[in-house]
Amino acid sequence: MRKTIRYAALVLGVALGLGMVAPAEGAGATTLSVMSFNVYQLPWIAAPGTADKTARAAAAERTIRAQDPDVLVLNEAFSAQAEQLRARLADRWPHQTPLVGQRCAASGGWTTVNGNCSNSPVVVNGGVTVLSRYPITEQHQLVFTDSYFGTSDYFSNKGAALARIVVDGRPVWVAGTHLQADEGPKTLPKAHQVRMAQLGEIRDLVAKYAPVVEPVLIGGDLNIERWAGEDRRDELGRSQLRQGEAIVDGSLGTAPAGEYTFDATTNPLAAKSVEEGYRDSLDYLGTLRGNGRPPAEVGPVRLVHHDDDTIPSDHYPVVTLIKY
Repeated sequence: MRKTIRYAALVLGVALGLGMVAPAEGAGATTLSVMSFNVYQLPWIAAPGTADKTARAAAAERTIRAQDPDVLVLNEAFSAQAEQLRARLADRWPHQTPLVGQRCAASGGWTTVNGNCSNSPVVVNGGVTVLSRYPITEQHQLVFTDSYFGTSDYFSNKGAALARIVVDGRPVWVAGTHLQADEGPKTLPKAHQVRMAQLGEIRDLVAKYAPVVEPVLIGGDLNIERWAGEDRRDELGRSQLRQGEAIVDGSLGTAPAGEYTFDATTNPLAAKSVEEGYRDSLDYLGTLRGNGRPPAEVGPVRLVHHDDDTIPSDHYPVVTLIKY
């Protein structure tokens, strides 16, 4: 979520240069639907009220069930209400990773733990989890070593859940994550540097555990401004999105032009934390390559609007179809 200085504080993909590939009609290809949803369920210390979170969690559940993805990446699933949501979703998505950073030991349900997980009582978990209709055979926790002291994110075990999912005998890996947020204009340069370093940590995690013959997907709130980032280019002339794609050697897709995953003009929850009229896309689904890894084919990313009387989140979720 793009915050001010507080914790709380379809075929346009290729044409827009999002680096996404339309699904191919390959013989024997496995198709998987994937959804990324920042559910805006902040921890008690940041948002002590419960009634609003309970209502919004119920609305988020309705949105998720209406889309019925095969795999779901949740961000900001910090609260007790988010835990209850995950429990309810287990009827359809029984295979779930633990929350990133909730426990720092492998005994917390992880196959391995990696990075800089803190047990400090002032540090909350990372709020990220991967849910799947299909079996998860491995689940690796990463808590980022790179963080931004002085921002709220520094007090969260932000990181990634890398899950190996087997669909009809064919494995695919999903890296669910939530990268460093901006907290006002002064933080933009440093926050961008931290996000790029965090993507590098995910790349290294994938290289460590995922065999190069198995495709890898990535999804989550990457906090990379798709459109404002076009004006912040590096010495090679690359937008901030293109810089991120270069680091992971992959493709990152988001909502098409004219639609925004974080939109203060259409979403009153988003309008509470940013300047009037702010509109950009921060939530992504994509694929990682590198070392000869076969890329998954990622279809156009579609924005899901909130059609419920209760707005579940300040973000709109994104969905896509994957073929591999």
